[in-house]
Formats: sequence, structure tokens, C-alpha cells
Amino acid sequence: MRTNFVITSEAKALSQAREKARSFLRQVGFPDDTLEKLLVALGEGCTNSIRHSYGNQPQGRIEITLEDFKDKVVIKIRDFGEKIDFSKVKEPELPPKKPHGLGLYFIKTIMDQFEYNTSHTLGNELIMIKYKSAKEKPHENQD
Repeated sequence: MRTNFVITSEAKALSQAREKARSFLRQVGFPDDTLEKLLVALGEGCTNSIRHSYGNQPQGRIEITLEDFKDKVVIKIRDFGEKIDFSKVKEPELPPKKPHGLGLYFIKTIMDQFEYNTSHTLGNELIMIKYKSAKEKPHENQD
């Protein structure tokens, strides 16, 4: 099972993304608490595209793909904005001293694996994986 959809690079589009993803993840069979955490990770990934790739400009395009496999779900968030400069990505301060900067921390905490594909000519692709059972999980997150 697979679903694809597109949102614009504006905060008001995040609720649309969450609702479409919620429907898909419910069909996959994740329990409500896990489903809600996955929606947080999705929202943080999209927010990073909005803020960092598109500089909060609303005309950007964000493509979201959710795919169900036997042992896992893969969520991909693809933007066409400015490429990520990993030298500027800082580890989050805990507790936070400002209201943002925890997106990657939440993604790292919630997802079993994630990586950025920056090989595209334009933009970035965040690939996040959540395994369906604990026995399928790898030992560490990938950065």
C-alpha cells in the first residue's frame, strides 16, 4: 500500500498532511500512540522544509510519500528548495532556550531510522523509517 500527496510550503498545509497521513497509518494498523508520534515526525520534517529549504515562502512544493512494507513504513518528504547545509545543523539544546530547533531531535527520537538524500539536483528528501515490531528495529538511528 502506498499514498502520495503534495502540500504547499506553508504552516496551514501541515494539518492537511497530518490528516492524509493519519488515514494511511491507521489502515497500516499502528496503535494510536505510535500513530500520533509518527504524525509529529512528519510535521517536523515538513516544517524543516518550510523553514529551511523554502525560507517560509508559501509558493514551494512538498511531496509526501508513505509506503507500507511487510515489516516497516517508509515516509518520504521531498522539497525543491535550498539544499541543506549540514555544517549549520546544530545539536539541540536540552532543555530548549528558544521555541524551535528540536525538529531533528524529535525525528531521531520517534523514528527507527532516518536519512537525508541530498543527491537531487534541486532540494532535499527526508526518508524516515518506522518498523512495525521491536524485533525488526536496527540498533541505532542513522544520521
